[in-house]
Amino acid sequence: MKRSLLAPDMLLQRLASEVSALESDIDLRIKIEGRAAWPLLSAVAFVDFAHRFGSIVDSLPLINKRAPEIRRLRAALAEVEKARNHLQHMRGDLSSNDDIKYLVLGAVAWASGQSSYTIFMSQPTTPADAHSLVYDRQERCWVAKHQYTVKDATINLDAVLSEMRGTYKWIVSAVQLSDSEFMKLKWGETHAFCFQVQSA
Repeated sequence: MKRSLLAPDMLLQRLASEVSALESDIDLRIKIEGRAAWPLLSAVAFVDFAHRFGSIVDSLPLINKRAPEIRRLRAALAEVEKARNHLQHMRGDLSSNDDIKYLVLGAVAWASGQSSYTIFMSQPTTPADAHSLVYDRQERCWVAKHQYTVKDATINLDAVLSEMRGTYKWIVSAVQLSDSEFMKLKWGETHAFCFQVQSA
């Protein structure tokens, strides 16, 4: 569960860095070409790990599945579930003779000050709609900082991650373990090794 929360946290940080690096080129109308793939891949990986986190939380024994924290998590992950189902079963959609009227890999949109940017890959079929962030005129702000949209799912990545963190914190506060370090939100011990072939 920890690593399924740490991974989206890392992926969102990476996505934020990747899209920030594209802003000046987009402003100058310089083609970003394949560099758009990196944030899209980060968003797809975010979806996968966020879905995994929700599945793990659902499978935990002795956790009240009707608790407000769990209900909020499920609500936050509803769009993640839709996106994940599309991404996992894309082959079925693509094998149909119907026109594909959505961006197959989706779009990433983000806010930077007063600007909102959106990136997506072109596709050789019927033109598809791409949506940017919504601007709340009453609050005078963008409704999301980083957003991933694919098919009929729109995910506010920061809001989902925040809800995941809140759920983790709630679960950790309800569990007592003899090793207090175990529940701290960190990757834990890592091992690495190398083999070398030596000439005789």
